[in-house]
Amino acid sequence: MFIGNGCLVYCMGKATTRQMWAKLEQYIKEHNFKSDMDFARFLNETEKDSNRGVQAWRGVVQRWRYANPQIHYNTWSKDTSDTKMVNHYFDEKADKYVFHINKEMTVVTGETHRAMKRAYSSTGGGLTIEQMAQKFKLSPSFIAAYVKVNSWSHAMDAFTDEEVRKQTEEELVADAIRIKRQSVQEKVHKKYWADMRKTAEKLIHIEHEWGNEFKEIISKENLAPKKIKHTKMAKTKSYAVVLSPTDLHYGKGSWIDETGESYTLEEARFRLLDRTENLISRLAGRPEKIIIATGSDWFHVDNEQGTTTAGTPQDLAASPAQILVDGCKLAREHIDMLRTVAPIEVVFMRGNHDRHTALALMLYLDAAYENTKDVTITVSPKLRQYIKWGNNLLGFTHGDGVRGNDLPAIMATEEREGWGKHEHHVWFHGHLHHQRLLETSGVTIIQLPSLAGHDRYHYRKGFVLARAGISAHLIDKELGLVGNLFAPVI
Repeated sequence: MFIGNGCLVYCMGKATTRQMWAKLEQYIKEHNFKSDMDFARFLNETEKDSNRGVQAWRGVVQRWRYANPQIHYNTWSKDTSDTKMVNHYFDEKADKYVFHINKEMTVVTGETHRAMKRAYSSTGGGLTIEQMAQKFKLSPSFIAAYVKVNSWSHAMDAFTDEEVRKQTEEELVADAIRIKRQSVQEKVHKKYWADMRKTAEKLIHIEHEWGNEFKEIISKENLAPKKIKHTKMAKTKSYAVVLSPTDLHYGKGSWIDETGESYTLEEARFRLLDRTENLISRLAGRPEKIIIATGSDWFHVDNEQGTTTAGTPQDLAASPAQILVDGCKLAREHIDMLRTVAPIEVVFMRGNHDRHTALALMLYLDAAYENTKDVTITVSPKLRQYIKWGNNLLGFTHGDGVRGNDLPAIMATEEREGWGKHEHHVWFHGHLHHQRLLETSGVTIIQLPSLAGHDRYHYRKGFVLARAGISAHLIDKELGLVGNLFAPVI
């Protein structure tokens, strides 16, 4: 809605130039115009009885503004004794403020204008001119002029007139609390870094003063190291080695061009014997015995159809019959190699790939070593097995049936007497093909690695990150777990 009438035509025709200029001056006081053309369009709509078009009115406006250089759109800088003019214009649609500062038109975004007002107010921080200039990356002279043209003071509230008009009292209260909280956090941050700088300066001073003194003292002395006299080492206490070739997946087949590596019957045998020899060569001395936890997906499949116990088809390197026969022979070859080091105790962990063929392996080894004194076979179909040795209660399971965090409670329940009599409690399990050691609820849970290569399923799923290998764990008869060795597949 425009304020005015058609009298300007009359003024233009009959009145003096001064009267015409006064009329234009009155219009610009009452309305906001963005440019000469914007003003000309307004005059063309308001003065409909005039013979002038938009371009003609634009010429009139330009001549008037040339004669009155103090006039600026959206800003009135000419001082009068009886009228207070608007010192800025707010474009609500664009969210921009237009100011006349230092004889120039300055456009400031609404976001910046509001942030500057809050920062200058005591509620939002009460920054000085210099601090404002640093915060908003503007010159101190501009900030000073900006504060003056807006008539700001530190005691003012933190909101613009536009915010007060648009927001409810509840919204303004919530914003005020948020601004105050932010101001407090900024002051805490500044104080923290100020204290840090003081501390750093003190440390630099100490380093400079004391450091030089220490260097001077040390340079005057000859600090030749004293040689240690070698004495006979104390005799090693009795310990056992838990060596578990879990998750060998004997019989798994993979093609190197498809999966990045080849895994055959020959490769599985080489990895098992070669890496076991590497572990034994690194033992500190002859152990009292070696505990072999076998089974636990020793075989890749569980039946003539070439599937797991659950019926999942697998990629095979040979027929199921050959895998079973050669796999049993390989287990015996592995045990015979370790018998040359120490007596053997074999404990079984039936896996999810070989739930039944692991039983066949157990019966085969029991028959093979029936009359052998240095090899003990624990014959049991249970999925969880326990061995008591010295001050240790050791548990063995494949790892697919229960969660790892439940194992301590299961051991305490299934072996109540052994749990109370033995100070050290250790679980061993496989299934997940990567190493992990966790101590929880008074039990050490050792997750064992796998020697097996990747088949198509593992390659597609991206299960290729774990490092293949075999581990050995040293169990002291009185002290419990004291060492771990790992022989990675090269």
